[in-house]
Amino acid sequence: MWKYLVILVLCTCRPAFSKTPEEWKSRVIYQILTDRFAHSEQSPEEECSELYEYCGGTFKGIENNLDYITGLGANAIWISPFVENTELGFHGYWPKNIYEVNPNFGSSQDLKDLITACHDRDVWVMADLVLNHMGYQHGCHWSGCPLENTNNFTGYAPFDNEAHFHPYCEIDWSNEESENVQTCWLAFLPDLNQTNPDVHELLIDWVTSLTTDYGFDGYRLDFVKGISFDFWQDVDEAVDSYTIGEAYDGNTEKVASYQGPLDSVLSFPMYFTLESIYQWNDKEGMDKIHDQLALEATTYTDTTILGGFLDNHDRARFLSHNSDVTSLKNALVYLMMARWIPIIYYGTELGFDGGNDPQNRESMWPHFDTEHELYKFISALNTYRSSLGQTFINSEQEESVYDEKFYSFTRHETFVAITNEGSGSADITRTVTDSNFAEGTVLVNILDETDTVEVKDGQFEVTLTNGEPKIYGIDVTSSTSRLYANFLTAILLSSLVTLLSNFV
Repeated sequence: MWKYLVILVLCTCRPAFSKTPEEWKSRVIYQILTDRFAHSEQSPEEECSELYEYCGGTFKGIENNLDYITGLGANAIWISPFVENTELGFHGYWPKNIYEVNPNFGSSQDLKDLITACHDRDVWVMADLVLNHMGYQHGCHWSGCPLENTNNFTGYAPFDNEAHFHPYCEIDWSNEESENVQTCWLAFLPDLNQTNPDVHELLIDWVTSLTTDYGFDGYRLDFVKGISFDFWQDVDEAVDSYTIGEAYDGNTEKVASYQGPLDSVLSFPMYFTLESIYQWNDKEGMDKIHDQLALEATTYTDTTILGGFLDNHDRARFLSHNSDVTSLKNALVYLMMARWIPIIYYGTELGFDGGNDPQNRESMWPHFDTEHELYKFISALNTYRSSLGQTFINSEQEESVYDEKFYSFTRHETFVAITNEGSGSADITRTVTDSNFAEGTVLVNILDETDTVEVKDGQFEVTLTNGEPKIYGIDVTSSTSRLYANFLTAILLSSLVTLLSNFV
C-alpha cells in the first residue's frame, strides 16, 4: 500500500522549479534582450551600432552580471527567446529550430548554467516562447515575401511541411475580430497551424519539456492574439507554471479575454494610459489612472498578477518622448508600488532613450553604471518595497486623492503620491482625509527623510515640489507608530500561539 502512496505523491507534485501565479507576486522582473546585455568576456568599450544585426550578448554575459541585476532589486529575469533563429534573428522572435539553442547566445549547457546561477541567488527565470510562427523564409523580410517563396519550409525543425502552416495571407488589422488574425501571417512570418494535430502535439510536447529540461520558473508567450483560446489553455496546463501573454492592444476587454486561458497578460492598456499621461504632448490627466483601474476591476480575472511596464522592446522608450527624468521617476514610483508584478526593461535604469525598433534595443555596454541616478532610484524603491514583506504584496491598492495633476494611493502603511507636471513645476498641495492612518502617526518620505507629515484630526497635507514623487512610510520612532507596531506584534504572536496550539 505504501508504495502506491509514494507513486501517487510523485505523480501529483509540481515540477521542482514550477512557480504559481501567487508565488510570482513577490517578483520584480528585469527584462533582457540576451544579444544586447553583455558579452561572455569583456564587452566592447563602444556600444553596438549595427542594431539590426547580432551584437554579441550571451547567456554567460548575463550570468556574469547577476550582481548588477540583483543590486537593482530585481529577483527575476525575463530573457528573450533562446531557440535557434533564422538570419538576423538576434531578438529571438524568428524561430528556425525549436529544439536547438541559438548558438550566438551560447550552448544549451550555458543556458542551464545561467538558470542554476540565478536560482542560487533566488532569482527566477522566465522564458519567452514564440508559438505562433516560424522565422523568415529565404528571400523574405518584414517588408515583403515573394509569393513563390511562401511554400518553402526547408531547414525548419520540426515544422518542415507545408501542411504545418496556414496558407499565406496578410492580416487585416482593420478587422481583428475576424479569424484572419489567427490564420494569416504576421509581418510575412510563416504562420503555424495549431489546429493541425501534428503541430499541436509537437508544440505541447516541447513546452511540457522545458521546465524539466531547463528549470524555467515561468513563461512569457508571444503574440497571443494570433492563436485560439483553446490552444493557450493547453499550453497553460502543459507548462504547469506561471504564464503571461502578450496581447499587444489598448482595448482592456480584448486583453483581459486572454486571462483565463492563460494565468496573466502584460498590462498594455495601463501602459497606454501611463503613456498618455506622461509622454503625449497634449497629456491626459492623472485621474485617467483611476478610470483605467475602475475598468480593469470589472474585466480582468485577477489584476494583481498582471505584468506592469513602462518600456519594452516593441515601444519607443519613455525618455524618447519625454526627456524629463523627474517625470520618469513618478512613473517608476507607480510601476514599483502599484499592485501588479513590475517589469523593468533593461536600460531604463540607465536613462536609455532609444526610439522605435531597433533604437530601443541598444547594447548595455559600455553603459553599466550602478552609480547612475536612476539605477540608485529604482534600487531604493525596491529596497523599501522588499522591506515591507508579504503583507505589502497582499495589500490592496486603496486610492486616495486624485485629480488632473495629482494621484495618490495607500498600500500597507505606505502612502504614494505622484504627478505628471514634471521638473520645474509649481508646488502641488493636497489634503488627505481618507488614509486610515492613526491619529498622531508620523509619516516619513523614504526619498527624503527630512520630509515628514503628521496625521492631525484624521488628515494630513502632502506637497509635491518641483514635480517630485513622494512615498511616505510610517516613522517607527514616533510614539504612535511604536504603539501601532506593538499592536501588530501582539496580533502576530497571538495568531502564532493559536496556530501552535492546533498541533498540541
